[in-house]
Amino acid sequence: MRILVDSGTYDCRNMGDVAMLQVAVERLRSMWPLATIRVFTADPAELARHCPDVVPADHRAREFWFSGTIPLGRLRSLMPSSVRRMLDRTMSAIRNELPGAYRSSLLAWKRLRGADDGSVDDFLATVRSTDLFVACGQGTLTDAGKTQSVHLLETALMAARAGAQMVFLGQGIGPMTDPDLLRTSRRILARAGLIALRERLLGPRLLTKLAIPNARWMVTGDEAIELAYRMRSPEPGRAIGVHVRRAPLAPVEAEAFRAIGRVLHRFATEHDTELLPIPISQHSSGTNDARTIAELLREQGLESDGGRALDTPAAVIAQVAYCRVVVTGAYHAAVFALSQGIPVICLGGSEYYLNKFSGLIDLFPSGCQVVRFDDPELSRHLTEAMDSAWRCSDASRADLQLAAARQIEWGLQAYERVRSLVDEAPISRPVPAGMGADI
Repeated sequence: MRILVDSGTYDCRNMGDVAMLQVAVERLRSMWPLATIRVFTADPAELARHCPDVVPADHRAREFWFSGTIPLGRLRSLMPSSVRRMLDRTMSAIRNELPGAYRSSLLAWKRLRGADDGSVDDFLATVRSTDLFVACGQGTLTDAGKTQSVHLLETALMAARAGAQMVFLGQGIGPMTDPDLLRTSRRILARAGLIALRERLLGPRLLTKLAIPNARWMVTGDEAIELAYRMRSPEPGRAIGVHVRRAPLAPVEAEAFRAIGRVLHRFATEHDTELLPIPISQHSSGTNDARTIAELLREQGLESDGGRALDTPAAVIAQVAYCRVVVTGAYHAAVFALSQGIPVICLGGSEYYLNKFSGLIDLFPSGCQVVRFDDPELSRHLTEAMDSAWRCSDASRADLQLAAARQIEWGLQAYERVRSLVDEAPISRPVPAGMGADI
């Protein structure tokens, strides 16, 4: 049994994505103990630290296969967007319908630059030999991640055309309005054996729009819920968990940033408790929650490294367990708290994050609130939300844990459906038209 996993985290620096991956690998391993599980990564050492029993699959080779740089290179960036879209559609058609010709052109181009290390053929061989392709827990399928979405979908299609089952588990899907992405999603998701959604508000509407039959999808919640629920403390904590994110999809104006810090500091002082950093992403370039949290706390005269040492899902979840409430701009900090029975105030501004948080409110109705960054009365509304969460923390704990347990059961049911799909699959595996033995 050969399983290929795309987790959406290729540097393993986002602890929410890593937590979902760890649970997915554990569940797959429990069903197929002798399976070879390959996981796309750009950092094999970091992947091995979090999932020591998997085999790395080269994400950079996959990126090169989908790069779209043949034969125009950097000239592509100078083209009008309409021309780039037409080129993307053309390159996609060639990759899918004439992969042998595309491969030959790609490798010739690579050899001209003395860079043919065999990684592209390794990538193709990995996909072609896969029995089960798993896209596990991620929010990739959205306009904001169009390029990564297309790479994910076309990789799944390559595996399916080579005879593999393909499933999408723990998915956050949408917002999606881009015509090309809608077209690609409709064409490829229609072939999926199962699509499991981590929320039941936006995703089901989008799948209906894509004409995916109801029998092909289900709602399961997030894979990471199981890991956090398992680590829940028998006693409630006393601290306030803190997460604020600065990223393209999570813009925070300077005044809102300062206002959040003041409210948190004042609230902690009034309740004689501490502010604990809950970083989720610590990328070497780009989003780094620890840096942002440290800055927030320093502005209030508090020395902190923002939780820089919390670099495993277990470490972050253990930190969350000390909290009575959590204030967060990250979806997975909220998941880690709610799954342990800890109420959450979510901070959001973009449609992408507000949709994520709405899904959590729906599945954890007794312990999740949202305060918008652009709220003109941000300080007052955040204070009121924290007061409410603090007062109701003990009373809501059991209900939140029950909601988490229910979603874990839904997730396990989804994996059992995956087992059935694989067990019922034909033994013979066809070679797709246009794919020779060298691909």
